[in-house]
Amino acid sequence: MADKEERHDTYVIPSNFIEGGTVMGGMFKLRNAIEAGALALLIGFPIFKIQLSLTVRIVILCLTALPVALLALIGINGESLTSFIINFFKFLFSRRVIRQFNTQPAAESGKAFPMKRKPRQKSENEVDTLKRQLREARRAKKKLPAQEDSAEVKPRKINKMLNANKRRKDITPAEYLPVEKIENGIIYTRDHRYVKIIEVVPINFLLRSAREQRNIIYSFISFLKISPVKMQFKVLTKKADINKHLDRIRQEIENEPDEKCRDLQRDYEELIRKLGSKEAVTRRFLIIFEYEPFSRREDNEIQALSALQTAVNTAKTFLLQCGNEVIEHKDSEEDEFAADVFYSLLNRKSSADKPLSQKAAEIMARYITEGKEDQINNIPIGEFIAPDSIDFSHGKYVLMDGVYHSYLLIPSDGYKLQVMAGWLSLLVNAGDGIDVDVFLHRQPKDRIVRRLGQQLRINRSKIKDTSDTNTDYDDIESAIQSGYFLKEGLANNEDFYYLSTLITVTAESLEEMEWRVAEIKKLMISQDLDVSVCSFRQEQAFNSVLPLISLEKRLYERSRRNVLTGGAASCYPFTSFEMCDDNGILLGVNKHNNSLIIVDIFNSKIYKNANMAIMGTSGGATCCGLKRAA
Repeated sequence: MADKEERHDTYVIPSNFIEGGTVMGGMFKLRNAIEAGALALLIGFPIFKIQLSLTVRIVILCLTALPVALLALIGINGESLTSFIINFFKFLFSRRVIRQFNTQPAAESGKAFPMKRKPRQKSENEVDTLKRQLREARRAKKKLPAQEDSAEVKPRKINKMLNANKRRKDITPAEYLPVEKIENGIIYTRDHRYVKIIEVVPINFLLRSAREQRNIIYSFISFLKISPVKMQFKVLTKKADINKHLDRIRQEIENEPDEKCRDLQRDYEELIRKLGSKEAVTRRFLIIFEYEPFSRREDNEIQALSALQTAVNTAKTFLLQCGNEVIEHKDSEEDEFAADVFYSLLNRKSSADKPLSQKAAEIMARYITEGKEDQINNIPIGEFIAPDSIDFSHGKYVLMDGVYHSYLLIPSDGYKLQVMAGWLSLLVNAGDGIDVDVFLHRQPKDRIVRRLGQQLRINRSKIKDTSDTNTDYDDIESAIQSGYFLKEGLANNEDFYYLSTLITVTAESLEEMEWRVAEIKKLMISQDLDVSVCSFRQEQAFNSVLPLISLEKRLYERSRRNVLTGGAASCYPFTSFEMCDDNGILLGVNKHNNSLIIVDIFNSKIYKNANMAIMGTSGGATCCGLKRAA
């Protein structure tokens, strides 16, 4: 009986029940086969018209049409050949470096003086005016005033103009970011959406018993069933900030009268500094909600604020049942918290030395110096959170704030069919410079049930015409089993979700970034998972991983995997634990996630008592020194 209780549950992530067709025993996708046949005909037909011997023409075909056809059949990086070529030319057309006009580095520009700001295009002022009028009209539920041509400007036209404005070459990073403002803890996006961010304290999930893990997952399932339709779980990883702990050590050194004790404390400070620069890693766990209006015409800001606050309170209640705590902020600090999330994400290097408050003071001082005191209260939020430059000129990475960012995704066929609870901890605890974004999009149950029934009928008719010796038989049978599994789960009151997972790899040098990407691929392969780089789609991936629940359409189609509520709950991401108190004593480095163990055992608000036990193997010597606070 005890063995049965300790058996860990497994969860199913079924194959997508609606996929494109395959040919040649399921080896190749139908689109790839059509492209290969078309290219072979285009290349082979002119060759057969050449007045040469048959042998020569066959040799030419083997050297030209055959390699191209094979390349089209296999595809490139998980995409079809035409899709890859289209993405490549789109990248060539849109590649650029977005920077502040007055802060161009001399090393990049080849000039010894800052570049002058280019004059704004008139169309941008018109777009800003139209955008403001549209927002005000939606709030007041009125029509836009007539333009000079007495024609009503439609929202679709304005969005088209905004997108064209975003592709301008002279745009700044602050103008590029899709954040319009942050107010009352709510993020207002430029495409008129309302987004809320909360931060969650993780738990040591992996060391829990099977029964405790099961209870946590069941509580998480309850949360998912009543959560907003769209959610984004974001895990940020960065070097641990040990400045507060070092400041306390320096104060103790100054107050210490004994010179020998001061020498020991200096050695301890140097140890902390060395470990902090090499091994100390900290993580932040975020949940991002989006307000979903009941109808497209509805755009009530007050209702959006109320709905998002209700979603936050619901998350607090159900995550507390999982053992997680949602970090609360005062009303005056919520805007600063949301802005700090963007600032830390976009300025990984400079945010370690310059907090958001310091950068805000510098920007306000610059406005005063430029004689813009009257605009201080209306400074765009992008000025505070945006980096100095964003380099989109490379196909496999983005250079931002001196840090290289490479974006990867798990393709729709890259998941395991059966996983354990908390399997995402493999990526969460992968180490420094590895961020994870998980997107869950709940689908309407009635629509999915109809599509399931249609696809099951199609697959059953296919399998009747397929011999059981054909490899297509196994693929069709697997699709039928997946469809029945999903249909049964929906009948048992489970919900249907589309799951997408993106991975961000960051490093301060190109060589280190490439090494980390290679290591992530090895790690995923070792766990029977697949991952691929978003080649020539790094800009789209950059916008997708922003905490705004805005996954780009093509990346969504390539990465989505259908799951039921249980499979979605198995992605429970809050699976890390850190013990790092500012007033504590260094005990070592956590081997599971490389975080520093700095514990203040005399803090009764966190720990019940000051008792501690350190045990080792026979023959090993362990020494521990504790200093009681005066």
